[in-house]
Amino acid sequence: FGKNIIYTSRKQLDILDIKSIENCLNKHKPKYLIHLASLSRPMIIHEQNISSSIDTNIIGTANIVKKCSDKNIKLIYFSTGYVYPGVSGNYREDDPVNPTSNYAWSKLGGEASVKLYKNSLILRLNMTEFPFIHEKAFDDAKINFLYKKDVIKILPKILDETGIINIGSKKSESIYSFAKKTKPEVKPVSVKSVKNFPKDSSINIDRLNYILNNSYKNKNKKIENNELTKTIYPAGPSITQLERTIVDDMMKFGWDNYDYVENFEKEFAKYHKRKYCLMTPSCTMAIYLSLKSLKLKKGDEVIVPDVTWTASVSPVVEVGAKPIFVDIESSNWCISPEKIIKKINKKTKAIIAVDLFGNLPDMKKIKSICKKYKIYLIEDSAEALGTEYKGVKAGKFGDISVHSFHRTKTITSGEGGALLTDNKKIFLIAKHLRDLGRSKKNSYIAETLSLKFMPSNYQAAMVFGQFKRIKELLSIKRNIFEQYKKYLSILNVKFNVDNPEIKNGLWASVVVFDKKYKINIPLLIKYLIKKKIFSREFFRPLSSQPAYKNFSNKKITKDNQISYSIYKNALVLPSHYNLTNDEIKKISKNIIKFVGTNSKNS
Repeated sequence: FGKNIIYTSRKQLDILDIKSIENCLNKHKPKYLIHLASLSRPMIIHEQNISSSIDTNIIGTANIVKKCSDKNIKLIYFSTGYVYPGVSGNYREDDPVNPTSNYAWSKLGGEASVKLYKNSLILRLNMTEFPFIHEKAFDDAKINFLYKKDVIKILPKILDETGIINIGSKKSESIYSFAKKTKPEVKPVSVKSVKNFPKDSSINIDRLNYILNNSYKNKNKKIENNELTKTIYPAGPSITQLERTIVDDMMKFGWDNYDYVENFEKEFAKYHKRKYCLMTPSCTMAIYLSLKSLKLKKGDEVIVPDVTWTASVSPVVEVGAKPIFVDIESSNWCISPEKIIKKINKKTKAIIAVDLFGNLPDMKKIKSICKKYKIYLIEDSAEALGTEYKGVKAGKFGDISVHSFHRTKTITSGEGGALLTDNKKIFLIAKHLRDLGRSKKNSYIAETLSLKFMPSNYQAAMVFGQFKRIKELLSIKRNIFEQYKKYLSILNVKFNVDNPEIKNGLWASVVVFDKKYKINIPLLIKYLIKKKIFSREFFRPLSSQPAYKNFSNKKITKDNQISYSIYKNALVLPSHYNLTNDEIKKISKNIIKFVGTNSKNS
């Protein structure tokens, strides 16, 4: 690295002179342009001479972008880690930016023009000279500096990347501690002695490490483009500085109130066009609270789909009622309205309809059935946040609807749930029961026997921050789904329902293989694990599971044929927020390879 590099002076390439840039690029015809030219020190110049700061770091960068765009030259722009707020540190590339100094603002201005050009890479660097050059160093300001000489070694491995990459060292420490290693005589000074300097500018370098660990230019062995070595997990959250900032605010000011709980409930109800919302510690608790609010008791029956997670049904058993397992429809994997009618009797008090994997059952028919027989509809929307039917969001259809904020769900509070309703009577009962049935007039008097279903303000702060990003998060999930559809299009498979009528929230992407492939799902899961890919099986019928043996019978496999068939041919694909398109391509390629081998051996 270095033999094929052309180093230019200001005389050869003046970034404030379009013609100078044009002439230089025409002469050398570079494949890459690494843009380091900027106005940096002394920092005070950006406060005293704003024009120079703007001209060099913003307008000059914009000029470079224009010419690189004209000639399709890959642009690598050196920015700074100081574009982040500098409050809590460990900033990721997708965290909000909020510079504390004019210098950092000018670099962010340069970033804005670079982002317009897709064939570009922005490097947010915590970079400094070797040895440390200053006489003083802050002992109360943290950063993870990397020496320039070490940055040079990294550059060749990331030239073909795009977007934004943080570059810094693995260790975050005070600037004084860092400085003493190469300049023992350096003097400590407090960051309070200067204006507009961040207290913690450390940056997260997970993306950089991933790229370096999977570099195709490995010296010891060749790695094919599709052989990524990172373990791929089935699910996981996307957490940014926004959530961390909100949770930090709660940690400082929210221990003596439920402000975040109440604010989230208000916003979440509004999003679903519901009158009332109650947050709970989990979705399971939300279902249990719903059943208690409807005053279900021993001997009552609740019709439930045979294919769902146990949390949809276990609360029915816990309140003493009996779950009646009904078959699902092959088209949407949700409870069948026709099968519901056959199971209704005088003991039937409610139906739990589950929006499985973001799919929706025929809510119009089910609501009509509930109205006719005067029974309640509980909509379990735990897997359907963001799903819409003709513009109506999942979570709007039930007399009571519930959502989940488990760590694997679309938005998360680690654990958490919510109850939604438009029925004031139900809402007031549920709210009363949620907090131990305590008196409204005197909270130290218990009026009604009840457990406690209150969430913490801590949970609410987290999910409140996540909910602020709901459009972004749904977009990421949609991209994952679309990539799977593209890469697996060679196979005869079905995916989650997603069409002009039903817009799926796509919490997790699911694939159902044509029976002709004779797929052995457990073997496929084991095969993928060997490739460091962790998927999971579809939901098995609850009536087949030990916990529900008292509510099953010998005829149920015949009555619920679809429930007992679909899980044998379905796979829940990895749907973690951090999945890259290359990883989705790798997953799909391995599935296709397994299907091909399996078909030949059948």
